[in-house]
Amino acid sequence: MTFYSTITSKGQITLPASIREKMNLKSGQKVSITQGDKGQINIQLPPSIDDIRTQLQVNLREKGFTPAKLRKIAEEYKSGDGFVTYVEEKYSANR
Repeated sequence: MTFYSTITSKGQITLPASIREKMNLKSGQKVSITQGDKGQINIQLPPSIDDIRTQLQVNLREKGFTPAKLRKIAEEYKSGDGFVTYVEEKYSANR
């Protein structure tokens, strides 16, 4: 179904109520807007923290970081400053 909306002087548009209801969007909620190769605009809900956590776990497993290995890294490195640098230097794929 096609809907039409007018662009305001501030560059804003209103999503039709039926779309907001279907996506369960509420006032003040953030959405992700992307533009496709052919100019189409896609509006999606950003991923939840649980989705991000799951994807991070998958990415870490693919790189060989098991929960036990991550615990060992955390124990070896007591301070929070420079943790990313420490992990990159010690566990870089280039080594």
